[in-house]
Formats: sequence, structure tokens, C-alpha cells
Amino acid sequence: MTAFRPFRPLALIALGIGVWCPAAFAQFALAVSPPRFELSAKPGASLREVIELSQVDARPGNYSVRTADWTFKPDATVEFIDALTPGSCRPWVAIERKEVVAAPGRPYRFRFEVSPPADTPPMECRFAILIEGKEQAASATMPIGLAARVGVIVYVAVGDVKPALSVVGSSVQTVNGQKLPVLKVRNDGTAHGRLSGFLKGTDASGTSLDFTASSLPILPGETRDITLTATRPGNADATVQIGFPVTVRGKLEWGESGSTEIDQRFAP
Repeated sequence: MTAFRPFRPLALIALGIGVWCPAAFAQFALAVSPPRFELSAKPGASLREVIELSQVDARPGNYSVRTADWTFKPDATVEFIDALTPGSCRPWVAIERKEVVAAPGRPYRFRFEVSPPADTPPMECRFAILIEGKEQAASATMPIGLAARVGVIVYVAVGDVKPALSVVGSSVQTVNGQKLPVLKVRNDGTAHGRLSGFLKGTDASGTSLDFTASSLPILPGETRDITLTATRPGNADATVQIGFPVTVRGKLEWGESGSTEIDQRFAP
């Protein structure tokens, strides 16, 4: 999922579906791929990966790069933390350089490395790589100085870790002005998980609907609200107004082999 949220300086934050900053911000006309890594590593071995930085402006771009810890808030926004948090695995991470010049027309392949110590117990290492443009000075049309940044989220499963998701509640909530069914999902495992798959439902008028679950990550020890979005069978682009109560059934999958049966009735 990609979550974009403005700060001052402007921060564009990604958890995982696409990272892009509009070319109107000349200091940050950059496309980043991939926006998220989900990796596995063994204790005592190094893991190397590459982020591609593509400058979409006609001029070169100057960027700073650093690592950060992060937290995922209940409202699905991300907070990046420069200081090392308790249990942080950032000391294992090495980045290629702290300053990058990205030229147009040729992606810059930025390398990073993760090296869990040999005595690391099974755990999920999570950190972000922040790519930040230089601040754009205030002007007559932009009364405050702006900069922008993208956070590439990295998950590294060290040893045998996996999610264990279960549905512990349900409700109807207003999301972007629309009432939607919501599952409350708990993760009792040792790695993050995401729900995937399709559900079938019938609303109060007898209309058949398809439902998909939000792919937000659910971190170990966390309970998170997961929204179900409705579409019409055979016409996924049609606008749907759900008539409550609605009954939703089927199976949602998570992890390599985990799944959970859904049979829920949602009523405001």
C-alpha cells in the first residue's frame, strides 16, 4: 500500500504500492522502484539489494539518503524515526552512499546491504531507506520552503519467522465518506502479514457483491482494522453503494500457507 501524507517539509511516504513525486517539485522529480522489499536472510550472512532511482525531470537531481526506523500508526500513516529505537536492526544496514546525483535518462542503481550477526535469534528486521530532495526555497507562489522525501520500506525475515493472523472483531466504519465493512485482525506471529483474496457478499437488497481486503501490513503483536472494499461481479469499475446489513463469506489468505475463513454479517 502506498500512503502519502504531507508534512513540512513535505514528506511523501510509501508502504508499498508505488512511490512517485510529481515533477512540479523540481527538487524531487524522482521515481523509485521497488517501493518495498520483503526479504529473507540467514544469521551471519550478508544480503545485498538494489533500489532504482529514475530522474523524471530534464535536470539532474541531488538527493540525500539515510536509514530510519518507523512506526505504522492506526490511521495507516507512517512515522519515520531518525534515532535508533529499542531493538532496531539498523546497525546491520550499510548503504552505498549518503548523497546521490540522479541524471535523467538513466536509472541510478543504489545498493544497500543487510548483515545480521551470526548469533541473531529468529526475528523480523524492519527499517526504511529515506531518499530526500534538497529544500526548495520559498517564492511568491510558494510561501514556505518545501522539500520532499520517499521512504522505501524494508522487511527482512531472519530465520524461521511467520505471521499468524486471526479475525477478532468486525464493524462498519465510515472511510472517505462511505460506510464500509471492517475486519479487526490480530497478528500473534513473529513477522508481518497481509490479507489477500476475494470474498462474496450479499447486501440488504439481495445484490451480489465481491469484496477485497485492504493489503495494509499487520505487524507482529498488532491488531489493525482492515477495510473490505466492494465491487460488482464482472464490473470492478462500477461505483457501489452498500445496502446494510451485508453478509460476507469466503477465505482470505496470508503468509505462505495461512488462511482464515470469513463468515460475517455487518450492520451499522
